[in-house]
Amino acid sequence: MERENVQILKMELPQEDPDLSYANLYELIQQIKEGKLDRGYSNAKKISRRKLIDHLNYVNFSEGKVLIIFKHPKYSEIITRLAAPDPCQEVSVFGQWSQPADFVESLRDLEVIGFLLEYQREIILAPAQKLEIHEKGIDLTLPESAYEIVLRKADRFPIGHIQVQMIQSGVLFSGTLKVFSVKAFEVEIHASEGVSLKWINEECPVQIIFRNGQEIFYSRECKIIKQGGHLRSKTLVLEPSLKPINRFKRREFRATRQTLHPSPGVYFIHPLTNRLVKLTISDLSTSGFSVEEEAESSMLLPGLVIPDMKIELVNGTTLSCKAQVIYKNPIRDPLVKSGFTILNLSNADYIKLTNLVNKSTNSNLDICGTIAVDSLWQFFFQSGFIYPKKYHQIQQNKEAFKNLYERIYNHPTEVERHITYQEHGSLLGHISMVHLYDTTWMLHHFTATPNSRYKKVALTLLHQIERYIIDSHYLESSQMDNIICYFRPENKFPNQVFGGAARALKDPRICSLDRFAYLVYPMLLGRGEGGLPFSWSLSTSTREDLAELVHFYTHTSGGQMIQALDLEPEQLDNQRLDEKYRQAGFTRERRLLSLKKNHKVKAIFSLIRTDAGLNLSELTNSLSVFVVEPDELPLEVFLRALAQMSLYDQRQNIPILLFPLHYAERHSISYDRIYDLWVFGVDNSDYYFNYINRLFSRLLS
Repeated sequence: MERENVQILKMELPQEDPDLSYANLYELIQQIKEGKLDRGYSNAKKISRRKLIDHLNYVNFSEGKVLIIFKHPKYSEIITRLAAPDPCQEVSVFGQWSQPADFVESLRDLEVIGFLLEYQREIILAPAQKLEIHEKGIDLTLPESAYEIVLRKADRFPIGHIQVQMIQSGVLFSGTLKVFSVKAFEVEIHASEGVSLKWINEECPVQIIFRNGQEIFYSRECKIIKQGGHLRSKTLVLEPSLKPINRFKRREFRATRQTLHPSPGVYFIHPLTNRLVKLTISDLSTSGFSVEEEAESSMLLPGLVIPDMKIELVNGTTLSCKAQVIYKNPIRDPLVKSGFTILNLSNADYIKLTNLVNKSTNSNLDICGTIAVDSLWQFFFQSGFIYPKKYHQIQQNKEAFKNLYERIYNHPTEVERHITYQEHGSLLGHISMVHLYDTTWMLHHFTATPNSRYKKVALTLLHQIERYIIDSHYLESSQMDNIICYFRPENKFPNQVFGGAARALKDPRICSLDRFAYLVYPMLLGRGEGGLPFSWSLSTSTREDLAELVHFYTHTSGGQMIQALDLEPEQLDNQRLDEKYRQAGFTRERRLLSLKKNHKVKAIFSLIRTDAGLNLSELTNSLSVFVVEPDELPLEVFLRALAQMSLYDQRQNIPILLFPLHYAERHSISYDRIYDLWVFGVDNSDYYFNYINRLFSRLLS
């Protein structure tokens, strides 16, 4: 509290009786002298000398200051100085000057009125007399009683480390945050070259940004209540907007809030006051939570960002997240309720949070939990998910598959998610997804026990993983903007759930379907035997090649496959996901090759290599071929180009996904099956949920 801080006390108090009101410190001193503070104001009360001594000793302990109040004998002017009180226990207190320059000889001639202690909401005003004064400090009497006066409706905190940017009508002003409360801010704005403080119009709102270095903690429109100062700096008192904010696009289907018993808690260092805040969670979901606090001591307001918040679960687990206050509402006197949205948290912590919330409603669901892998394999066979032909394809690598699944299901990774449905220790359903492209995850391995409860278990799993996807896709760590699924159109259930959605929505920009021929191609020709004819070449794809693919696909389909499969030109050199796999202890690499005639692209080859068995149909270990000029690619050239793949993939049989399907049909290419590729843009979740809820109601009726 510096010498200038006395100006803060000049702010008007509410004029509602029976509250004490005054305009400035001088007027308050006059009311003390006239005995008006003894009239029983609701915001002022007497405290004993013993209580006053306790306050002074706390100020000494916390290395704070008191404000010594003098009165000029001739001009009735109030003069103040800061002093640090010594420990006291009797009838006097000694205060050391805060700065040597605070003492001048003229102070000896001034009348001492008393001293003042300032807290977040109230002040302590104590009449006193001077016993001794010199260059080191002042010795004062302690009165029989002092006055505690509540000044404000909310706690108020002095600040010094927060930078302020203020924007009004296209002009940027800079300064510092001096005082923070949830009711009003006091900021000091400084003049800078080319920016005049005369341009500040107190009749118009301003946009305020609070930051510390590069990190922004608060940005909101505020109203100017007061301003004072001079041409070089101005002190503004700003009233923040308390309207709720819309952090994300409004969604019809949102995560359900749960009230847990016992309740988890949160704690964090407030980014503006640097004080520890600890609160109890009222309700919790996978995307946010709410807390309650007393209105007078509240430190939260809509728009405030908490960069490092800890969520304490009842089992002692602590989750770390970045969160933002989105609303603040009074509930019952004296409490207010503030809602947070989670901006980001790690994938591992999100799984813990999801399990906590979901198990409160369905204890049979488990997200990325440990599984007895032998039981999982038995379940895959008994449910018919691994049928004889599929087992024939995977049996030669079964040991590698076993080892891989032991790692995945006993050591959760950043590149895979699985949800199981278990009752009484028996596995009844399973669904999983793998992070296959930069912001795209692939649903796969979806199966349930084939009994009378198949639909309920399957739909519960599907609903849960969709809930997980939609609630987490805003998190930066999830990288989950698109969901894809390859399914055979003759399989009734996925065709209803996925294909039916695309057909019902009739908008490929929301949900699209593209049909592929699938074949396991035997590498019969060696690379030397399969040389390309003159004028044909196979080389690393360029951005221009991918641009041609985009034009072709937009014309023939108009769906979302290109962006979901990282086939946009700007994604050509993106290797972020390869590095993520490497850090998780797995392998992923993708090569893009262009088949050209006379330098004009005719087809794009996308070869994905991951650990064998990551997908049991090896769709994550396959070659996708996109024929850009179906009428200008002879079958012989196509087969010779396939032979070139032996340079990059040594397998004797390579799974191939061929698009468009009519190229295979036109050239009588024998394929094993047809796959539909379903692509869903998660940002359009409401459209899909409306469809899927109607479908679930019909299937379960």
